[in-house]
Amino acid sequence: LPFSEIRNQSHEFPLKVAKYPENRNRNRYRDVSPFDHSRVKLENTENDYINASLVVMEEAQRSYILTQGPLRNTCGHFWLMIWEQNTKAVIMLNRVIEKGSEKCAQYWPTQDEHEMSFRDTHFLITLVSEDVKSYYTTRVLELQNDKVSVFNMVEV
Repeated sequence: LPFSEIRNQSHEFPLKVAKYPENRNRNRYRDVSPFDHSRVKLENTENDYINASLVVMEEAQRSYILTQGPLRNTCGHFWLMIWEQNTKAVIMLNRVIEKGSEKCAQYWPTQDEHEMSFRDTHFLITLVSEDVKSYYTTRVLELQNDKVSVFNMVEV
């Protein structure tokens, strides 16, 4: 389908939750919002909103989460979603900075830091390894919740 046709069809589905005043600062772009019927809902937080959509591919018997690059104020929510959805891999399709503008907050630790913590959601992320290639980087990260056990994840 051409993009214009997809955009026209999308008007049939409501995007109310994304437009609530308390959620506006959780959206990177005004024109990219999850539909109410397919949005990922956070469980262990006061506000269940994150700009992310669950896409179920029945033919492949898999589900995917499509999300914006986290904002500085939503990185903790991003990791909460990863934890709650039992996500095994994150594939980032952009750079942190593109054409001089931030497309994504730095939500994982660098080689220099090795660890990052998000006090708002009680997560500690540790960089286990990093393999830099010419066109992509693979990182193995450890995601730990203050109150629960360790969960390993790979980011490509």
